[in-house]
Amino acid sequence: MNFILSDKALTYLKNKNKDKIFINPDLDAKACCCGVGTFDFDISLREDEDISRYKKVDVSGIAVYYNPTIDLYLEGREDMDINISAIGLGIFKKLYVENEINSIEK
Repeated sequence: MNFILSDKALTYLKNKNKDKIFINPDLDAKACCCGVGTFDFDISLREDEDISRYKKVDVSGIAVYYNPTIDLYLEGREDMDINISAIGLGIFKKLYVENEINSIEK
């Protein structure tokens, strides 16, 4: 999988003085959101994450640590792009995955 950080995401991270992000499957979202087979992700900027639990890729000078179970969700789609951007106003901004990722569609 290829992580792509948009200009908005890079600006957001620069303004927050962050050089790493952590991506995990969002296990709570399935009860209320989206369609069948759709994956949601939680993107965190926490400094106290245990990096030994993650795989790491570098994207545009940002260390992207992702939960290895994401590889299982995307098995057979290793070339898929995961676009990360920022959304919100003022201090209420956050990072999110722009594109929908569905396990049923091929």
